[in-house]
Parts: sequence; C-alpha cells; structure tokens
Amino acid sequence: MKKTPERTLLRLLHHNWNKHTLNAVSYFCERFLLPGCFSEVEYSGLEPVVAKARQGRRLIFVPDHQSEYDWVLLQNRMFRAGVRTTIQAGDNLFVGPLDPILRGCGAFMSVRHEKSFYSTHWIYDLLARALGQRPIRVTREQYSLLYPKQLARILGREGYNLLVFPGYETDPYTGQIKYGRSYSGLFNPLSPYVFITISKVLDSLGITDAEYIPVAVTYERVPEDILFREFKASTRRTKIAKYIYDHYYTFFKAPFSKGLRQEKSRVCVKFGQGIPAAFGGKARDFAERIRHEIGRLIRVYETTLIFHSLNDRFAISKQELRKNIHENLRILRAKKIDCSPLYDPGGKLQPLDRMLNRVAQLFNFTESPVIPLKAYRTLEHDRNEVFIHNPHLAAYYSNKLRYVLESD
Repeated sequence: MKKTPERTLLRLLHHNWNKHTLNAVSYFCERFLLPGCFSEVEYSGLEPVVAKARQGRRLIFVPDHQSEYDWVLLQNRMFRAGVRTTIQAGDNLFVGPLDPILRGCGAFMSVRHEKSFYSTHWIYDLLARALGQRPIRVTREQYSLLYPKQLARILGREGYNLLVFPGYETDPYTGQIKYGRSYSGLFNPLSPYVFITISKVLDSLGITDAEYIPVAVTYERVPEDILFREFKASTRRTKIAKYIYDHYYTFFKAPFSKGLRQEKSRVCVKFGQGIPAAFGGKARDFAERIRHEIGRLIRVYETTLIFHSLNDRFAISKQELRKNIHENLRILRAKKIDCSPLYDPGGKLQPLDRMLNRVAQLFNFTESPVIPLKAYRTLEHDRNEVFIHNPHLAAYYSNKLRYVLESD
C-alpha cells in the first residue's frame, strides 16, 4: 500500500481560519444562539489577555469542558476582541457540512482513535465513500507524530494562539479514556501529554514568553445537559445518529425551546492569570496546577449549590439542606470562590425558598408549549422537605462542586 505523504495528512487535518466564516458564525451567535439560551453572558479578565495578544505573546487557553457552547463562547468573544485563536477539536466533529464551518472557525482535527477520510471538502468526501474508494487512514500512533508538527505550524509560522480542551474521563468499569465534554459533571483531570507536547514545540520554536491562560466557563444550566445520560450509557442509537441529534438539539432546538419557555440561564466566562509555559518538574503536577487554577475561577449559582447540598439524597428536610448549604458556603468563602449570585445587592444570603424556586424555574417543565416538547419535573419542595425526581441531573450539577470543595 502506498504511504500517504505527511504533508497531505497535515493538510487534511488542518484548520482554515477564515474571517468571513467567523463573522457569519459570530452574527449567528449574537442574534440567535446566545440570546436563545442565556439571559446573561458575562466575561471577566479578558482585557489583560487582549493586551498580551496585541504584544505578540503566544497564549494557550485551557478551559474545563462542560458544553459544546464552551468553544462558541470563547472563540466568538476572542474573535471580536481581535485575538486570533485556533481550536484543537476531536475528529468526531468533522462530519458533513459542519466540517468547513469548524475549520473556518479555526478548528483543527486531533485524532483520538482512528480516522478515515478522503478530503477536507465534505461533498467530495461523501462521494468518495459512496463510490467505495480506499480512504486515507490515520491511527492514534501515526497522529502522535503529526500532532507536534500541527502545533509547530500554528504557534510558529502562522502565529496563532491556541485553545485546547485536555480534560478526560476514565470509565470506572472498562478503564476506557474519553476526551471531550464531561458527561458526569465532574471537573475532569487534564492530560499531561498535551502540556508536554506544547512546551516541547514552543521550546523548539524558540518561543520563551508563551503563557497558559486558565479559563472557567460556568453555566447556571448547561443547554444540552438532558442528552448526557443517554450519551454516557450504551444505547442502540448509532454514533452518527447521536452526533446529528446532539448538534441539532444543542444549536437549534435548545435555543428555540429555552426562549419559548422563558427558561434562559446565566453563564460566566473567567480568564485567569497567565502561567509561563516553560515548567520544571513533573508534567502531571503542572497539569494539576492548571486544573486547580481553573477551579478557583468558577462561579457558584443556586443550581450547583442546591444540588450539591442534597448530598445525593432523593428527599431531604429543609432544615438539613439549609445546614449543608451554610457549611458548603463556609468552605467556598474560605477558598475565595465567587458566590456572588447567591447574595442580594446588600450582601445578604438569599432565602432558601428563593434559591429553590430559581432551580425549579430552570429544571421543571410541567406544561408543553405550542410545539411538542418533553415535560418533566426535577425538583419539588413544600414547607418542610425537598424532593428530587431526576437524580441524574441533580448528580450532574452536584459533581461540579465536588473538586472545588474537596481539593486543597
């Protein structure tokens, strides 16, 4: 079998950062996506980042990964601020007409297992498959040699900044590692391999002033969280069917239905202090340091605090819940975590019933609107007790605080 030239493989994997594509996507975000899902989008700490980018300093943005909206929120805002950034994306995203849009937004393909494809143009790729042509295959082992060369081109000759999502989950039963969004809600550990490779590439390019920028994207409610239970479980739905439904639900159904139901939530994006890319010691310790810095940037909303304070219970008395809330807040305040949404303008903690009503407003759908949408109830409360009807959603948001509360 004839070996595919390395230059061809890199071209097939590469991004196509395009101002016109990003302008169109940004317009779509500002007019439909973000207003449909969120009542409030807040950015904090972006000004120093923009100043560093204008000075020509190379920046590597490292967020946690809870939603597909993570890259949308970050790339849209950085593009509008003039910070030219590429995105390391999984190979499962580059399918059909979404492929040129992703590449135009600066996304380049990283192969997680094995990827078979024919062309960067989705129509040619589809035709080649239909005609039964022999595909170009890239294995994980081959990609491990291509990845540093991708980064060298992006950070060196092209001079772009980089957005990576190095978080991973390990299946407790099979030991299989999954990169991408956290379906459990846990703040996943970060892969040391990513930091080792990036730092080696920067060293080979002679770039000495590069910085990692920890980023926390905190959602009051993740727009597509209802899908995660199915995606985590083994279902009869094929991988491509899950992919299509995921993007339809996330980027079309969710913004429309949330706007119709008036259940828009809040989201906060915080950029942390830069950390020099050159590090000594173990890469695993450095990855944990970045993870810790991201954790310190989160914002605590009523949803995360209430669900975590339930202590994985299906029913709990309000007296016990109130006690748990105050204990968790004591720890969060000691760690200087942002809990501002929980307090009124005078600095007084919201009453418990007001917090519970806010959670119920976002998670309870008891009546179907004009179009047929699934109705369900997640949380109920009366004078004395709180009841949970959808424990998988409660556990997802409970897990978001677990790392912050338990880490030193």
